[in-house]
Amino acid sequence: MTRLRPFRLVRAAALILSLAVLAACNVVVTQAPLFTRADEAGAPSPRPGLWRFDGDADCRVDESRPLVEWPRCGAGAVLNSGTAGYFERETGVPVWTIQPLILAAGAPRIAQAQVKFSGDIKVEGATYAYAGVRATKLDDRGRIVALRFWPVQCGPPPPPGEGGDAAAGTSKPLAGLTMKPGDPACATTSQAALREAAKASEAWAPKPLNARWVRDGNS
Repeated sequence: MTRLRPFRLVRAAALILSLAVLAACNVVVTQAPLFTRADEAGAPSPRPGLWRFDGDADCRVDESRPLVEWPRCGAGAVLNSGTAGYFERETGVPVWTIQPLILAAGAPRIAQAQVKFSGDIKVEGATYAYAGVRATKLDDRGRIVALRFWPVQCGPPPPPGEGGDAAAGTSKPLAGLTMKPGDPACATTSQAALREAAKASEAWAPKPLNARWVRDGNS
């Protein structure tokens, strides 16, 4: 693999994708959801309100301002029970968008969100994408106020400079994941296989992705 051509996962719920590019290729996607709200039972929930996710390193955001006034690089979203709301800015005009979000219990936890792919790479039939999640801070009521997350990958990422199709994924998909040679993504119908992939993927993430609660409210 020479140079990965990143594709964007657009309209994704904030926890899983940080409203930004997560990865170039080699991610797990499914046509049908693997988790429901029942899979969240027994685990802490994110504190409702405005959250900020990793954006551009040089992005300057006045977090006291309403979310609609934040620059796109600020990557903010409003989390409530089972949903993530944010301003879609693809057309240049902010459009308030709400997406379902599942944060399944387990070790690690799995975030599931609906996605739409755009850019150089097309993934036919993909509707849901996944990330491993670890809470890094709880408030005095046991709610998550900071977390780290990473994309669930199909297998070991191809080394830089390996050659071949720049849009292809791993050559060694993990057990329980199906992937055609040259495809940019893989699929599964197994929660167990997805969770094992999430465990392995934490070490393959190019850098930590983080989010933190900013304040109560919906703006």
